[in-house]
Amino acid sequence: MSDFIAFFARVAGETKEACQRKLHPYGIYAGQNFLLDLLWNTSEDLTIGEIASRLHASGESITRTVRRMSQQGLVEKYPHPTDARQVIVRLTPKGKELQQLVPHAMSEVEKKLLMNISDVERALFERVLQQMLHNLEQSTAQED
Repeated sequence: MSDFIAFFARVAGETKEACQRKLHPYGIYAGQNFLLDLLWNTSEDLTIGEIASRLHASGESITRTVRRMSQQGLVEKYPHPTDARQVIVRLTPKGKELQQLVPHAMSEVEKKLLMNISDVERALFERVLQQMLHNLEQSTAQED
């Protein structure tokens, strides 16, 4: 394995662990914050498929996440009004309350992660990450 890939995976893993430590006091897991953020910032009803599309995740992954979050009392599932095969996912009051806490916790992780990195370096890094993502998406499209 390339040193770059191993190092990149380590940074990703450490970042996820840092997020988990900040989210644990609120009873949520790293990754659930992305679904919460999506629901906090949309006024429309979303199905699991729409959530998966917007978060660039598989439907199966979102189904598991929604099931767990429903058990935690953060979201509720409702029948879709016109398509019995689908469900609508909505925040519960408990899920809405976390909007006052979770963004601040994630901001703290981001500040720690980017400490001693200039705005110029951050912008360049984001550009490099976007290019890497584009490269992988192009490679995947060519394989299909």
